[in-house]
Amino acid sequence: GSRPSYGRIRSLDGARQVATIPIGYADGIPRSLSRPGAVLINGIRYPYAGTVTMDMVVVDVGDDDVEEGDEVVLLGAQGADAITAEEWADLLGTINYEVVCNFGPRLPRRYLGGTNGG
Repeated sequence: GSRPSYGRIRSLDGARQVATIPIGYADGIPRSLSRPGAVLINGIRYPYAGTVTMDMVVVDVGDDDVEEGDEVVLLGAQGADAITAEEWADLLGTINYEVVCNFGPRLPRRYLGGTNGG
């Protein structure tokens, strides 16, 4: 089968689609998530299909109806499923605080609750 992305770590059997997500290790997505990593699209968990690169992640969406512009959740909830910083920490052998502190400046921040400034 096809082996997308660097390192050709995962073989995709048959006619499968992949989704390319414009985020990578420059944004704080660890390369070590290349094998166990997943995202949520339309409430369904999809595995990474190859090595996390500097600026993109390739995801195996099989033959599901995934379209450009669909929301992709790397950390957070969508539908009945959620991917947490704790889950990443377990996969990476670290703590959840290290996971969230590694996100780069290219990612927008959205703060919920509390106050803005003094």
